[in-house]
Amino acid sequence: MPTFDLSVLGEYALLLLVPGIVETAKKFGLSGNWNLGLSLALGVVFAGLAQANAQGLVPEAALPWISVVVVGLGGALGVSGYYDIFKKFTGNGG
Repeated sequence: MPTFDLSVLGEYALLLLVPGIVETAKKFGLSGNWNLGLSLALGVVFAGLAQANAQGLVPEAALPWISVVVVGLGGALGVSGYYDIFKKFTGNGG
């Protein structure tokens, strides 16, 4: 059964997951420096997890579950709000 390649977790998280999670948190009312703090914390968690995996510190039994969480977050964010992010940066409302 194929799983998410955790060797690219840091790049995937920093480019897609962190901005998506922060934008979703904004919709729930998070504002100001809390957004910056959340993005920094998520960056540390995801990049740290990627480094831990690269160094063999993550147990094999945890890898499928990490894949489920990462892919699930990506899918959930994709269906719940990336439209707003792209609209903001492209100015395209349709």
